Amino acid sequence: MTPPSTKQTSALSHYASRLSRLRTAVKAANVDGLLITNANDIRYLTPFSGEDSYALVTARKLVLISDSRFAEEIEPLGKWLDIELRKGPIAEKVGEVAGDLKIAKLGVQAEHLTLDNRAQIAKAVGAKKVIETRGLLSKLRIIKDDVELAIIRKAIRCQQEALGATFADLRVGQSEADIAGRLEFEMKKRGADGPAFGTNVSAKANSSKPHYRPSSKVKLTSGKPLLIDWGARVEGYCSDMTRTWGIGSMPKKIRTIYAIVLDAQLAAIDAIHGGASCKQVDAVARRIIDGAGYGEYYGHGLGHGIGLDIHEGPSLSPRSGPRDLLEPGMIVTVEPGIYLPGVGGVRIEDDVLVTAKGRRVLSDWPKGIDTAILL
Repeated sequence: MTPPSTKQTSALSHYASRLSRLRTAVKAANVDGLLITNANDIRYLTPFSGEDSYALVTARKLVLISDSRFAEEIEPLGKWLDIELRKGPIAEKVGEVAGDLKIAKLGVQAEHLTLDNRAQIAKAVGAKKVIETRGLLSKLRIIKDDVELAIIRKAIRCQQEALGATFADLRVGQSEADIAGRLEFEMKKRGADGPAFGTNVSAKANSSKPHYRPSSKVKLTSGKPLLIDWGARVEGYCSDMTRTWGIGSMPKKIRTIYAIVLDAQLAAIDAIHGGASCKQVDAVARRIIDGAGYGEYYGHGLGHGIGLDIHEGPSLSPRSGPRDLLEPGMIVTVEPGIYLPGVGGVRIEDDVLVTAKGRRVLSDWPKGIDTAILL
C-alpha cells in the first residue's frame, strides 16, 4: 500500500485515530480481523459513503470491498487503504480476502448482519472461523471528536437557518406537507445531504402524535398548536430539534403544558455533565412532568445520542442501566414532551454536548413561551 503524502495524512488524521482505537478493540475481542458491514461504520473509518460495500480491519490492513460502480470514487483512497473490487457475490470476495490475509477468527457485526448474509459469509470463510461481535464500533462512535462536532454544528446551523427561511412565507391555510417540503428544500439549499429523518410537521391535535407524518389535507389554523420535529444531515451527520408554537395564539391547555415541558427540559439540561447517570438525568425531567400530573402523557425517553445515525448511544431513559454514564464528547438530545390526545402536544428538543464540568447546548432557536407564537 503506497504511503500517503504529508498533506493527505493531515487531512485524514482523524480517520487514522479512529482506526487505531478500533484495532485496539478488535485485539481485545480476540479476533484476527473485523468485517464491517454497516455503511455508517465504514463512513466513520473512511471518506467512503457508498452502499453494498464492506470493510475488513486487521492489525495491519484496512481493506475496502466494493464494486465497479464506485471504482472512480474510491480510486484516490488506494493511497492509504487496500481496495478489492468484486465481480460476484460480496461474500465470496470476503472469503477470498480473508484467505489471503490468513484470518483464522473473523469478527462480524452481529447487530447488523442478516441471518442470510451471515450464512453466506460463513460458507465463504468457514463457519468455525466466524466470530460474532457486538458494539465494537458503536462504543467508539458514542464519543465525538472535534471533526464530528464541527460537522454536527454545521447541521444544526443549517436546520435553524432553513426554519427561518420557511417561516418567512408561513401562513394560515398552509398544509403540514407544504411546510415539511419547504423546510427540507431549504435545508438542502443550505448544503444538507437531506433531512436527518422524515420531517414531522404536526398541526392542531396531530401534535399529540410523537412520530406523526405530515398530511397535505391538514392546514394551519389560528389558535391551534404547531409542532415541528426536524433535522439536517450534513456530510453524513445528523442534527435533531423540536419546537412547539401557537398559531396567532396558544390554546390555554397547550400553554399550561408548554410551561411544564420547558421547566422539565431546562432542569434536565442542567443535570447533564460528565459522569452523570443517564437514568438519573431522565428522572429529573420525568419527576417534573409526573409532579404536574401529566406523567401518563409522557411515554418516551428523554433523549438519545446523535451522529452518523439519528439514534445512537447513549440513551437517556428510565430503562438505562446503572453503568450508563454520560462522558465528555457525547452529544445527546433532550426532548421531554406531553401529548394530550384530541387536544395537542408539546415537545421541546435541543442537541447538547456533554463536557467534563457540564454541558453546552448546541442549538439556540428561541424556546421561551413568549417566543412561541407565530403569525
